[in-house]
Amino acid sequence: MNNNPVFNIFGEPVEILITSKATNYSFCSGVQTSPPGGGPPPHKHAREEEIFMVMEGEFEFFDGHEWSRFMKDEVKYSMRGNFHGFRNCGKTTGKLRFITTPGGLDEYFATICTLTLPQDMDRLTEISNDYGYEFMALEPPKLLNALT
Repeated sequence: MNNNPVFNIFGEPVEILITSKATNYSFCSGVQTSPPGGGPPPHKHAREEEIFMVMEGEFEFFDGHEWSRFMKDEVKYSMRGNFHGFRNCGKTTGKLRFITTPGGLDEYFATICTLTLPQDMDRLTEISNDYGYEFMALEPPKLLNALT
C-alpha cells in the first residue's frame, strides 16, 4: 500500500514521492497528473529551483519567454526567480515528475489543496506570497482560467 501524500491542486492530483521533512528540507519530489490543457499557470519561486521530467503524455514547458515541446524522459529546469510553467498539450492525461530544491513545495501544496477558486483567490495570493511564489501577471480572468 502506498502511503505517499496526494494533494488535489485545483483538480490535478499531485503525489509527493519524497517529502521535504524526509530530506531535512534539502529537496522534495513528486508526480503531477494533468488532463489535456492542464498544468500550472506561469509562476516563479523566490527560494527554489525545480527540475521536471515528462513520464507520460505530451507537454510543453514555459521558460519565461516562450513555450516549447517537452518530450518523454527529457529534463527541463527552472532556476529560482525565473518564471516557468508546464502544460499538457496532448489529448490524453499526462504525468510529470518534479524535484524542487530546497524543500517546501509539498508543504505549499498541503496548504492550498483545500482552497476553491474563484472564491479563495485572495487567500491563494496571500499563501503564495508567504511561500515566495508569484504568478506571472495575467489579466484576472485569464489567471483564474489558468488555475481552474
